[in-house]
Amino acid sequence: MKQEVEIGTITRSLVVLLAFLTAAATVWACADEQMVYAAIGLMAQLIVVFPFLFLKKYDLFSPWSLVLLSFAVLSTPQAVCMSFKWPSVEAIEYWMLLGRTPEYFVYPGGIYLLGVACLTIGYFCFQGKLQKRLVVSRRFNQGNMIFVLGACVLLSIVATFAFIRNTGGVESGKISSKRTKISTLDVQTEQLRQYGALRLASKLSSFAFLTLLSYYLVRNEKLSLVHYAVVGLAFFAAFTLPFYSSSRAEVGWITLNSLGVIYYFRKPRFKSALVVIGALGVTIFLLMSHLRKSESAEASFSASFESMVLNRSGPGLSKTAHVINHVPEPLTYQYGKTILVWLIAPVPRRVFPAKPMVHSGPIIGTTIYGTKISGVPPGAIAELYWNFHLPGVICGMLLLGWFLQTAYSFLHNMDIDRSMLIPIYLFSIFPIGFYVLGNSVGSGIVMRMLEFSVTTVIVYFCTSPSQTSR
Repeated sequence: MKQEVEIGTITRSLVVLLAFLTAAATVWACADEQMVYAAIGLMAQLIVVFPFLFLKKYDLFSPWSLVLLSFAVLSTPQAVCMSFKWPSVEAIEYWMLLGRTPEYFVYPGGIYLLGVACLTIGYFCFQGKLQKRLVVSRRFNQGNMIFVLGACVLLSIVATFAFIRNTGGVESGKISSKRTKISTLDVQTEQLRQYGALRLASKLSSFAFLTLLSYYLVRNEKLSLVHYAVVGLAFFAAFTLPFYSSSRAEVGWITLNSLGVIYYFRKPRFKSALVVIGALGVTIFLLMSHLRKSESAEASFSASFESMVLNRSGPGLSKTAHVINHVPEPLTYQYGKTILVWLIAPVPRRVFPAKPMVHSGPIIGTTIYGTKISGVPPGAIAELYWNFHLPGVICGMLLLGWFLQTAYSFLHNMDIDRSMLIPIYLFSIFPIGFYVLGNSVGSGIVMRMLEFSVTTVIVYFCTSPSQTSR
């Protein structure tokens, strides 16, 4: 079931090179305290790549790949930029340091590295052996599939139009601008009108596209005009809301998941697909970035780099340190509240008017950063510390690593038609680590499990028992 590639000398050499850079940054930090940020960031990156010195084969679309990506893109470069105060001293001071000195980051930096180490140990050292293979004797029924996935695409289109109408519409002149979706958000009054249900419904077209792509790649059938129309409509619908609302991350997920499908079903063509689909994704990403910026902003590489790296969305050292240093005052221990509250997140507020605010980001935003609009998600390490102090970080990150490995192994060990399993896996299980590390333990797991349940039900209705399938 797994598609693995050989771990070659080049990969191991890069790990060794990173080890030398980490050692150099650590020695430099002893002479210049400003380098402590880069040293911690490089240490975290080294920890998550260290197992590659011993691995012989690796699945490029395993959950650990997104752990690597989250640190390589959203954490380590940010830490290095904090040390060199590049590309903008003002941006580093305003967004990352908040006027704090390097000593302020040492203790939370140690907890940060401990959490990363526990995550790595949990993933690579607590691998259980699955004795039984779950057998699923169902196959896609083409008639059922077209009907069910077509309905998903139509529902997605309806949800997208409803979202556009509720956020000012195309005539607002703010296409691909985040302002349209947070203009009514005031964390002081907890009026969170981000239309989460419409967003979730709109993502059905993305799953429909992945499923159709998997189905036709496996069977290599000649498509009729109806099939082309459904696939094309699903592709268009999947990109519409992310493009309108400037959700560049969603565009990235659609691009990455499409590559994942090709990796599992057409591995010899993966490199060429990487070039073509990657170029398309980058083009859309850059177009959205251009539309997002204000009229007075100047387009430049440094500005694009700054917006991507110097943000508070990933598992970076900066926000982790600020949260840890604000516990237990003014951020009091939550004892699991910020995590468990996500169990009621799927319940609509119309059904549960007294539903408490599930996002902890606004609390951190107002308490630490002084924001009145939007918030700052805590990330897994900071949230576990906020809830259960140091034992929470150790146990929680070990469990997270174990959970990612177990979920991945369980699904890939199933005896099931791959075209049924891979879209579910890529859509809901594959990204868990990324969401948990950068956002929240509760949202990262609960919302992905919700997506897993919904997509599993959709696939069930698209199939029939294998003896009657076509």
